[in-house]
Amino acid sequence: MGMDESVRRRAIREITLILETAGYDIEEEGDPFDLSAVAGKECILVMCTDDPTQARIFDNKPYILEEDGEKIPCKKLIFTQNEKLNTYEASIWMPEDLGRYAGEAAVARIEGRRYRIQPGEPPAHKQQRRERLFQERQIGHQAPTPGSIACLPVHVGQQEATRISGQKGEARLRLIPHWAYQYSCMGQATFKGKQICFDGEGTGAISAINGLRQEIDPEGAISIEIPDNAEVVRPSIPAKDAESQILQSLTAALSQRIRIKTESGDAIFSEEKTFKPNREQINLKVWLVHVPVWQVRGRNIVEVNATTGEILAEPMDEGVELL
Repeated sequence: MGMDESVRRRAIREITLILETAGYDIEEEGDPFDLSAVAGKECILVMCTDDPTQARIFDNKPYILEEDGEKIPCKKLIFTQNEKLNTYEASIWMPEDLGRYAGEAAVARIEGRRYRIQPGEPPAHKQQRRERLFQERQIGHQAPTPGSIACLPVHVGQQEATRISGQKGEARLRLIPHWAYQYSCMGQATFKGKQICFDGEGTGAISAINGLRQEIDPEGAISIEIPDNAEVVRPSIPAKDAESQILQSLTAALSQRIRIKTESGDAIFSEEKTFKPNREQINLKVWLVHVPVWQVRGRNIVEVNATTGEILAEPMDEGVELL
């Protein structure tokens, strides 16, 4: 389901006006997003779409702004008329949200002031939708029944894995453990009249062997019976340690660095402060998910991801990232 091109162009024009009023420098982009907006150390990427697949790809992909050697994560904003569209990281503006922000920005222009916008702060109805979605997913992450495990599906068979590996040898299936997580953060702080928003949500996974972040989709895991002759690798990192590591990473990612400028006579002073969400503001669910990997032993040992068919650069259980 695509958005009408004329509607998309008008939405881009209105969003550009809103963000310009908020002090952002705007650039129109091509694929995969429509606009980039930069103000100081903050970057917002904008996409206008009704297509769930296009929105999911944009939402799941991290974007980084490099400035003066510093890597800054970009916030993401999606304008859509599709009420069924959900995101993990990107903020969603429905037409009524766009109308609200456009009206507030118009008043700011009339009064000759800069518009103070919090694009990461969703309207109340989106917060309710987030809470409901989080609860629904928690129900779906119940522990598997005895004799089965939560595992990404096997799409690549033994013979296909051997062909992909380029080796002449036997392939055996190994199930590599990962700690998957889902989080939802809602909260804010105030500093000298400026509101700092910590809202965000998403999913991710870290290796239960080495603790490195892994680019897998834990939502795609299903409960399966352990296949015959498959090796189930045991986690090296306990669940509590994994939760602590994930919380530390999320707290850093959700933190906001604020710069406030004040004038005193002819002098201008700049003050910076970093705000972090507290533990009570972060809802976190951690569960065990396995990634199926075919290990093919020939002249060399080659491992093939049994879900994607990709050859792993290094074994997943020897302290390296999944590529």
